[in-house]
Amino acid sequence: MSIPIPLTAALLACCGLVAATPAQASDPGAGGIADRARVDFAASAATTAPLQAPGAADSADAHSRARSLQTRFERRRVRDLPRTLGGGSHPCDAIIGRLCIWDDGNEDWEPREEPESIRDWRLELLTELASLARAAPGDHWIFGQRIRYSVEAGLLAEAEALARGCGLPVRWRCDAFLGYVQHHQEDFVGAESAFARALSAMPADTAGSWADPHPLLDGELRDWLEAQPDSAAAARRLWTLADPLYLADGNERWSAHLSRRVYAMSSDGAMSPHQLRWGKDMTEAVVRYGWPIAWERSWPRAGQSTIQVTGRDPPASARTLPPRDVLDGGPDSMDAVVWEVPDGHAQSVYLPTYVDTIGSLDGQTGRFWRRDGVILIGVATLPDPPAGIPHPEPNPPPAALPLAPVEAGLFVETEGVARTLGRAVAETGDVVRLSGMAPLADRGVVSLEAWAPGHRRAHRIRLGIGLRRLPPDLLAISDLVLLEPGAEPADLEPMLDVVRASTHVAADEDLTVAFEVYGLGFRAEGIGFSAWVERRNEGALSRFGRWLRVRGPREEVSIRWEESGPERPQPLFRTLRLGLPGLDPGEYQVVLEVSVAGRAPLVGRRAFTVW
Repeated sequence: MSIPIPLTAALLACCGLVAATPAQASDPGAGGIADRARVDFAASAATTAPLQAPGAADSADAHSRARSLQTRFERRRVRDLPRTLGGGSHPCDAIIGRLCIWDDGNEDWEPREEPESIRDWRLELLTELASLARAAPGDHWIFGQRIRYSVEAGLLAEAEALARGCGLPVRWRCDAFLGYVQHHQEDFVGAESAFARALSAMPADTAGSWADPHPLLDGELRDWLEAQPDSAAAARRLWTLADPLYLADGNERWSAHLSRRVYAMSSDGAMSPHQLRWGKDMTEAVVRYGWPIAWERSWPRAGQSTIQVTGRDPPASARTLPPRDVLDGGPDSMDAVVWEVPDGHAQSVYLPTYVDTIGSLDGQTGRFWRRDGVILIGVATLPDPPAGIPHPEPNPPPAALPLAPVEAGLFVETEGVARTLGRAVAETGDVVRLSGMAPLADRGVVSLEAWAPGHRRAHRIRLGIGLRRLPPDLLAISDLVLLEPGAEPADLEPMLDVVRASTHVAADEDLTVAFEVYGLGFRAEGIGFSAWVERRNEGALSRFGRWLRVRGPREEVSIRWEESGPERPQPLFRTLRLGLPGLDPGEYQVVLEVSVAGRAPLVGRRAFTVW
């Protein structure tokens, strides 16, 4: 099972395909750096009324000066950026206007420390902008630069104070800037609240553009969205599912999207580190991929007088929107479809700031129908931290290992609402067993998650699932669930305590499987069961060889039996055991077929790995 594959997206400014920045760019006013150890934010908050209202000429002069200073800073930045070889040598995975975007696949890349000179110049810019804000207190562009560069400098408390004291005449901009700051403070609930106020107050066409997920969608998801009878409800569902971790409060993917919109708004007409004026292409790139966390400047090649500037995203940024088949289901919309990420360049990516990676969680989920809902279970072993991650406390005693607490949760999304079914706190290596009742719905998504904040690591399993009500006499089957060796629970309740916490099985183990059958007990009828193990993802040559009967049967091991149905309507709980003698390591699945005379046979499957 896999979830977002780590991606690295880089931006290369281009003019046509490649943009050239003069290696010796002019630097107006690049003289000595003034003493600027502290930026005076309070003295020029936009709400502070000057003794005499500034005239239009003063405001215009301040605005013009602010633009010149912002341009000067970005030219200075480029001059001292860390150098790298081979900038611009990559083929473009996507071209957006003047920008070339590629995935370099380097998961080990780490940003180099920003030069002190750039940090000093940024503080100097902030000081000068604060002074200019007194002459133009209602200038949203100057205000936006102050917010944007304060956040870039890590001055989040100062940026929050500035945003809360915002006195811009267009109030929704104040809420938008506050949401931007709160998102970077990882107060995602507060950010959502601020953005909700901004969206409700801004012009309808602006709100519609900001909330529109279309720029983030590949062709299949666009087709899905446009085919929905209620596009607004469908868009809300996409945003709910894009939330990378329900364990974290708030929907950080939604607030990140709106933060990207605020970043683009504040950058309108500004000079970028690419030495290009902000335009629609940069807005699209920021909305899809975010703004880079680090910048690099390539050395000019022999005979060239130009440089190229590359911006880098977090290496593990990944797709967060669901594949279409998770939304639609398989040929039978009741099927469970694992949320997997296709290979290739992503239309959009994101990584929460509170984790370095989100990996795949090895565990099991299962559905068991009841009259008023569907019982969902989730069982997994909490992953150990990667080698090399230090303990959060110096010189921890041996009893302190495993390293840190891990939060776990089982969630279900239906109709755009994510519900918590169970939560737990444990340690790495522990087994968590969670369950809860999900509401009936056509389709939903179940998410089993683990998050170790101290290790900055998270893992999850997500599946698209059918949750429709079953007619009482409809022959149906639950998910198959793998149990611990030798387990023989009598019914569903004790089964949860013996569900296997991993889908990895040793070659010499017995495979124990539990399931329920529904729609029985309304009449006397016999039931036939057939179960077998087969390889998954068998190649075309192997299938052709079996068809010619020059290779062995696909079934590795099998079992069959018959019995009478229950005397009254009720779920029929059963377990079966299959030996796995001599199976080679690889990917397999156990298949169960249930047959009743006069009814279409049922087939259930559960994948597992032999190691």
